[in-house]
Amino acid sequence: MISTRRQVRHQRRHRRLATVAAAALATLLAAGGASASLTQAQSPAQSPAQSQAQRQEGPRQEDPAQALAALRAAARRGPLPLDAALALARAEAAAGDRGAAKAALADAAERFGSVQARMMLAQLQAGAGGEAGDEAAALATVRRALADAPNSEQVVSVYARLSLATGAPAQALRALESLVRMHPRVAEHRYLLGVALMQLADLQRAREVLQEAIRLDPAQPLAHIALGLLFNELDRYAEARGALEAALRLAPDDLDALAALAEAEEGLGDLAAAERHARRVLARSPGHPTAHLALGLVRMEERRYAEARDALEASLAAEPDSAKAHYQLSLAYARLGDRERSAHHAAMSSRAQQRGEEQIQRMRGMTPEETAPADTPPNAPPE
Repeated sequence: MISTRRQVRHQRRHRRLATVAAAALATLLAAGGASASLTQAQSPAQSPAQSQAQRQEGPRQEDPAQALAALRAAARRGPLPLDAALALARAEAAAGDRGAAKAALADAAERFGSVQARMMLAQLQAGAGGEAGDEAAALATVRRALADAPNSEQVVSVYARLSLATGAPAQALRALESLVRMHPRVAEHRYLLGVALMQLADLQRAREVLQEAIRLDPAQPLAHIALGLLFNELDRYAEARGALEAALRLAPDDLDALAALAEAEEGLGDLAAAERHARRVLARSPGHPTAHLALGLVRMEERRYAEARDALEASLAAEPDSAKAHYQLSLAYARLGDRERSAHHAAMSSRAQQRGEEQIQRMRGMTPEETAPADTPPNAPPE
């Protein structure tokens, strides 16, 4: 089993760390809400009292529908000043008309060169509030904000997050290294830097960065999860188990952490715990690929090959490019006497592993200059 894990390690790393990056982005967007600016959301320097005060700004007694009607009427009479244009966008978003909110923000951004308008627009484009979004469009918008505010902690942070979410960790890396230098005690920047390094397969440095993020803020579950995934990739299952158990104490309902814990427990030979935790995940998320994979590995160890085959097929149904699941499935079919299917999945595993390695090399070669639009300043984000 250990040799198999080492053969497929690199391909798994990118796919699973992309999930961690997406979770980080979702956390940021959820914190902002549809009516707040990304420059206000999730700001490490902001106290809860300041955030609450910002949420309470503006009219408190006016009926929202009446306020929206008045702002729309004013907009029909002529171009609104910046504050009113932003208020209109917030009101449109709160009323559920995200298209109108985006149009108001795009107009304000162009007329006033407003960084705040661009960041609010990026939030809507990225799909805040649980709605599907266009992260590439959001990243393009944030690049324009970055050109106007290259030293803004919030702007650079969102630029890095969106770069991670759109599969450009090398682009994110430069921004995050700059943030860590400017704000060395902000754990969240170090966590995201660790995620970028993991996607780029620099696991030794990623481990150090994530451990420092946890030292700065032990109550952040995502950093513990990322560290657990990293230790799983290194086959250091006892350390992975410790990190993931710490994450679950902070976020007991996190299914990705629980599934990764099941994988670590299988690696330690604790098959009963691995199966128990995998089944807990599948009870709530029947298609979870890592939980099916962990269960398939348990069945392989138990030599229950038909059941292992079924679990691994389910894992591949959710994550078709998993080199590890293909490889294990090739072993299961070999034990079941199906040489043709065994050879097919062995070849699929090799191809998936090769694609994963090539993707990591492409990501390592990306630079902000190569991935930015032509009108983006070549030095964005700043060192």
